[in-house]
Amino acid sequence: MVKRRLSVKSKASIEQETLHGILARNPIHLRALQFLFPDPAEGLSFQSLRIQPLIAAHRNLFRAEPFLLPKERFGGSRDLDLVPLLRGVVDETLRAYACTRPHLLEYVGKTPISPYGSMGLSVSRWGQVDWDYVRDLDWRIFLPPEIGHLSGFKSDLERALTHELQKHSLYPVLFGKDEQGQAQVQLRDKRTEAIHGFHFFLIAMKPGFVQGNIHQDGGYSPHFAYFPESSVDEHLESARLLWSDLIAQQREDYIAMFNQLSFNIFGENSGEDRLYKTRGWYLHKAFKWYATLARARGLSSLEEDLLYQYEHFRGSEAELSYLARYRYYARMVPSTQHLDDVDRDLARTSSIAYARARNLEDPLVGKPMSVDGTDLILLETVPASFAGAARKLLEQAASALPAELKPAPLAGPIRFADNLAAPCRAHLEGTGQAAMIPAEWSMVFCDAYVRRAAKTAKKEKQPIAEQEIRQALEVLLASLLWRASAG
Repeated sequence: MVKRRLSVKSKASIEQETLHGILARNPIHLRALQFLFPDPAEGLSFQSLRIQPLIAAHRNLFRAEPFLLPKERFGGSRDLDLVPLLRGVVDETLRAYACTRPHLLEYVGKTPISPYGSMGLSVSRWGQVDWDYVRDLDWRIFLPPEIGHLSGFKSDLERALTHELQKHSLYPVLFGKDEQGQAQVQLRDKRTEAIHGFHFFLIAMKPGFVQGNIHQDGGYSPHFAYFPESSVDEHLESARLLWSDLIAQQREDYIAMFNQLSFNIFGENSGEDRLYKTRGWYLHKAFKWYATLARARGLSSLEEDLLYQYEHFRGSEAELSYLARYRYYARMVPSTQHLDDVDRDLARTSSIAYARARNLEDPLVGKPMSVDGTDLILLETVPASFAGAARKLLEQAASALPAELKPAPLAGPIRFADNLAAPCRAHLEGTGQAAMIPAEWSMVFCDAYVRRAAKTAKKEKQPIAEQEIRQALEVLLASLLWRASAG
C-alpha cells in the first residue's frame, strides 16, 4: 500500500517523504533540524537557515617566500626576504614607542603587515614579484588606533628600514625622498635603472578588524590584502563576519575603488578626485588598476588581457580611453542594473578563494567545467565525516523503495561547486560520476558551523548537543544527495 502510494508521487515528493521518514525514526534529528530551520516541512534551503554561517577556516594563500629582493637586481650581500625584513623593522619601531607606552609591547610580532598594490597582485598572478611589472613596494601596516600618520611612527619606521637595509649593503637613493620631496626609502634596480620606493600606509587596527572598510574602519577586503605570515590568523579566527556581510563589504570596496580610478581614464578631475591624481601619472598604470578590479570580480580572462595590455600597450591616451570605454568599462562599471552581476562575481571569487585556502593541495579546486550548458567551478570535497554518514542514510532510505523509485547510486566523490542552482550529477575526468552540491553549503557542512550552532543553542537555553546538530546536518546532506542522484 505504501509502495503504491509512493509510486505516483513526484521525485521531489519521494525525497520529502523519505526525509520525513528518517526524521520520524529519530525525533532528536527532527528537533535539531527545527532549531536550524524555522519550518523543515516547507523545505530545507540555504536561504531559510536561521543561523547564518560565518566565514571560517580562512587561511592565507600567500607565503613570505615569493617576496624577495634579488641580489642580481639590487645588489646587497644576498637575496633579501622582504616580509621578515619588514616584520623586524615594525617590531623594532614598536618597541621604541613602548618606552613611553608600555602597553604597545603586547602588539610586537602581532601587528599584521600586508604587501599591497602591484606587488601583491604580481605575486598572486605569477607566484613571484615581477620587478618589470612592479614600480613601488607598497605595504599596509596595521597598528593600534593611537598610532597614526601624525605620530611620527612612519618616519621612525623609514629610518629603521634604511638602517636595516644598510646592514645588508643596500643603500637607498635620493636621500630617502622621492622626486616631490616626500619621505620615501628607495632602491635602484641595476638592470633597468628604475627606482623602487617603499610606501607605508598606516592602518588603525580597530576592534572587529576583519570587518569594515580598510581605510575607514581598519577592516579589509580579502581581495585587496594579502597576509603572508601568521600575524592575522588570530584576528580571522575571532572574527564574526557573515557571508552576506562579506559580499556587501566587497561590493562597497569595489565601487569605491572603481570610482577612485575611473577619472584617470575619462578625464574627470573634480572635488576629492584631485587628491588621488598624481603628477606624472602614466597610461599603463590604468591597465594595472583595472586588472586588480577584474581579479576582484573573478574575471580571469579580462584580467589576463589587461595585464597583457599593461606590458605591451603603445597607444595614445585617446586610444586608452577607447579601449577602456568599449572593451573593459562596460564589464567593470558597477551600474545599478548590474549590481546583481557584481554580487554574483564577488561571491564566486570568494568561494574559490576560501576553498583554495582550506585545500591548498587539491588541484581540482577552482577548475572550470560545464554541466548541461551551465559553467561551474569546482570547489572542495564534502568532508568525509559528513559524506559517509549521509551515504548510509541515503542507502537505508532507498532500501524501503521499489527498484524503479530508488535513487541512482552515488559511488563517486561529492564536491561543492560554484554557480550551481541545485544539486546534480556530473562526470569528473579521472573519477567518474560525482555529486555536486551548491557552494553555499560548504560553510554549513563543516565542524565550524556545528560548533557555532551548538553555541547558539546553549545561549538560547535549548538542550541540543553538537552531535545532534551534526546528525541533523547529515540528514540534510542525504536529502541533497537524493536530489543530485535524481537530477
